[in-house]
Amino acid sequence: MLLPKRSSMLTPSSLSLTCLTCLIFLLALCTACTVLRAASWAGTRTTPPPASPALTSDAQYSAHKEVSEVSPPTTPKADYIMSQAMPRVKKELTRKGLQLGQPVFMRIFKLSKQLELWLYSREKYKLFKTYPICSYSGYIGPKLAEGDWQSPEGFYTVSGEQMNPKSRYHLSFNIGYPNRYDVIWNRTGSAIMVHGRCVSQGCFAMGNKQIEEIYLLAYQAFLKGQEQFSIHIFPFRMTRANLLKYRQSPWYNFWSHLVMGYKAFEQTHLVPTISTVEGKYVVKDKKDPWEGKRWVLMKKKKNPLKLKE
Repeated sequence: MLLPKRSSMLTPSSLSLTCLTCLIFLLALCTACTVLRAASWAGTRTTPPPASPALTSDAQYSAHKEVSEVSPPTTPKADYIMSQAMPRVKKELTRKGLQLGQPVFMRIFKLSKQLELWLYSREKYKLFKTYPICSYSGYIGPKLAEGDWQSPEGFYTVSGEQMNPKSRYHLSFNIGYPNRYDVIWNRTGSAIMVHGRCVSQGCFAMGNKQIEEIYLLAYQAFLKGQEQFSIHIFPFRMTRANLLKYRQSPWYNFWSHLVMGYKAFEQTHLVPTISTVEGKYVVKDKKDPWEGKRWVLMKKKKNPLKLKE
């Protein structure tokens, strides 16, 4: 006996029901995935992922530095480098009666390619060491514009946030160019560094061993409370003989503005407070207020009359 064949064709009503069922299933599946993904994010993330990769270049670091930091920035690599430099630095400090963490002050003389590092001890600065500069860009005279391959001259300050442990040039710090004087005279440029690797592109390049010691001393001074240190950059030692020698230079008038700052430190071994008035550097009588809180407070206790000044 032959049974009648069942039709394989779907009716319009059954086709619509099947499509609707599939659509509901897909919507439910998408909703479940979204909920699970949100729960996973909430359980593993407290802040969004970083929007940019780690900074490595001096220019990037200068542009994006975080001014809200209290301590100077560092990295495991920089910590290791400083730990290797610390024994030899401590040995030299002990021999000269100085301590790690004392406030620092620096001077650069371009013509002789020297960087002096001074430490504040017993109410004045004492020369710790004179480091050779491997290279600097340009000639004696100030920096005028971005890309002129010229290193600046003048009076600058460095805070902890200007230290760059991620430099492509071993270690570095930004000198703070342009300062107020430079801005008034429409001088442009940025990311002028003291760094390692003996290669200069508008900066002051040191050997790696030298920048390790300089960076360590500055870093420790910040940790001990120094808010910022001064770095004075001169074309040469501002003696009468040198000024007479270069009196025909087009920068003679500019250099005459630097002489007062040079002489003020030479006479007292205290960092002078220097401001800009009507487009000129002006040296005030008061000493640098950032010589280190602990040392300044000790001096005030010995001479309380000076509190009324």
